Amino acid sequence: MKLSFSTLGCPKYTLDQVLSTASDNGYDGVELRFLRGEVGLHELEEFSAQGLPRTRARFEQAGVELACLDTSVRFTSPDKDERAQQLEAARTYARIAAELGSRYIRVFGGAVPDEGPERTETTKRIAEGLAEAAAATRAEGVTAVLETHDSFCTSTQVGELLSYAPNDDLGILWDVLHSYRHGEPLEQTWQALGERIRHVHLKDSGSYSPTDFDFRLTGEGTMPIGEFVGLLDREGYTGYLSFEWEKAWHPEIEEPEVAIPQYAEYMRKLVPATR
Repeated sequence: MKLSFSTLGCPKYTLDQVLSTASDNGYDGVELRFLRGEVGLHELEEFSAQGLPRTRARFEQAGVELACLDTSVRFTSPDKDERAQQLEAARTYARIAAELGSRYIRVFGGAVPDEGPERTETTKRIAEGLAEAAAATRAEGVTAVLETHDSFCTSTQVGELLSYAPNDDLGILWDVLHSYRHGEPLEQTWQALGERIRHVHLKDSGSYSPTDFDFRLTGEGTMPIGEFVGLLDREGYTGYLSFEWEKAWHPEIEEPEVAIPQYAEYMRKLVPATR
């Protein structure tokens, strides 16, 4: 297994700061969500047609991989034109990811009503949109990975979604806090989704439930991180354990200069291959 961190945890960093932080702290890769305070990465010069070759060269010079490219793509809208724009965004990010040597882009399921006919209609619409996006990104040599998030935190919820548009293209990004805080045992999530899991988000918390959670430095909360890593190791997972420190959304939590090095130090004690 390899270590990466999401730039959600250092949203104001430049690309050089991101790469030097990764190199200095022994990370294998980074996951791009923010850069220079901007979340619309496709609009930045670093990811333009002219800028991409230089950006790839900077990754290569730093010896750091792009573990995953994060998007805000989701297909909840009933508006056909809006869903078409989301599909095109998935294609755009897949092309950027491919140019930078990354195999994955992150997509969302989004929120659906708790019950009633609208719930079924929305879930079906999301499933069909994700299936189309996954096929489109596959054409670029990139896998779209659905994060366990929003209304699709557990394997049961994801399974229902997939039943509306069965496909083999869509991967899963397992954000373990979200499945675990909904009461789903780690083994159950893996048994149901393991064949699709391509990427992992990890963060610690000391107080969590289906409706809320807090943020703790790694190892200072009560998430069963050691158990989780042990499960992945037994099952032969060789992908990234990506630290998602939500600094951009929660500015009151510890600074990236504290949290990002601390995660790497803690995880190296748990994952032999990263020592």
